[in-house]
Amino acid sequence: MISRLLKFLFWIGLLITSALLVLVAYYLWCDRPEKMAVEQRVLNVVDVVREDGTTPDPVVGLLDKVADKAEVIKGDIVMAPAPDAQAAAPYGLPVDHAGLKILVNRGYTVGYDDNLPSARWSSYRVFPYRDVRLPRPTNFFVDKRTQAKVATAEYVHSGYDRGHLAPNYAISVCYGEEAQRETFLLSNIVPQLHALNAGLWKDLEQRIMKRYVERYGEVWVQAGPVLKNPPDSKVGRLPVPDAFWMVISEYETEQRGIRAIAYLIPHHAIWRDRDLTHYVVSVRKIESLTGLDFFPKLSAKTQDLLEASPAPRAW
Repeated sequence: MISRLLKFLFWIGLLITSALLVLVAYYLWCDRPEKMAVEQRVLNVVDVVREDGTTPDPVVGLLDKVADKAEVIKGDIVMAPAPDAQAAAPYGLPVDHAGLKILVNRGYTVGYDDNLPSARWSSYRVFPYRDVRLPRPTNFFVDKRTQAKVATAEYVHSGYDRGHLAPNYAISVCYGEEAQRETFLLSNIVPQLHALNAGLWKDLEQRIMKRYVERYGEVWVQAGPVLKNPPDSKVGRLPVPDAFWMVISEYETEQRGIRAIAYLIPHHAIWRDRDLTHYVVSVRKIESLTGLDFFPKLSAKTQDLLEASPAPRAW
C-alpha cells in the first residue's frame, strides 16, 4: 500500500515538474507582452499568499523580491537624471497654475488652497529607517500660516475623521518627534470616512513603509484629495473629497531611470481590498482630475513616458 502511494506521489511530482518546465520554456521563448501576460497569471496565484494578510512578513518579503523580478512589476523605467537630493518630490513639487500656498515642514511639504479651504497635495520622501514607535500626539493644531486657519472643532460630530495626507508614522520614523507633530497641523488634514482612513488608506501607507522602502530604499510619495468645484458635500466650510490619490515614485540608480505608480481610491468606506491593482491608474489620470502637473522639472517628452500609461500591476 505504501509503495503504491509513493509511486503515485512520484508520478504526480513528475507531472508538476514537467508542467513547470514547459511553462518556463514557453516564458523564455515569449516576447515581452506575452511574458507579462504569463506573469500576470502567475502573480494572481502568488498574491493569494502574498496579500493574504496573515502570511508571515519574511514570506511576504521573499515573495516581493521574486515579484520584483517580473516585467509586469518592474514596468517601464524612464531614463532621467538623478532626482533632487533630499527633496520632498523627486523632480519638483506638483504645480497648480491657479497658484497654491506652499507650506514647508520638517518632513513633508503641502500645497494649500485657502479659497477651498483645503490641502491640494502633500509630498514627502521616505527611506530605510529604525522602527521606533513615538507616542502619537493627542491634539491637532491650527496652521497659522494659512488664511483659513481651520480648527479641529470643525470636524467634531461631522461623521468624518481628520485624515492625514502626510502620515504620522512615516514622518515620525524618518524625521523624528518634531516632524511627527507637524503632521497634526490641520493644513495636512482632510475629511475622510473612518473606514477608509483606518482601512485601505492606512494599508497603502503601511505598504509603502513596510514593503516599498524595504524593496526600493528611497521612495517619494505625493498624496491628496480629488475635489470638485463646487464640491458635492461639505463639512461646514470644508470640502469633502470625492476620492483620494497617491503618486509613488522611485529612482533606479543602476539603470539611471525613474518609475512611478499612481493609485486612485474612491471616497467610500473601504476597510480592506487585497487587490490594489483595482486602483492603479496613470499619473496623467490624476493630473486630469486635479489640475496638477507632476514632475515639472522633467521634459515634456520624459513626462509623457512616465505619466501616460498606468503601471501594469500594483507593486
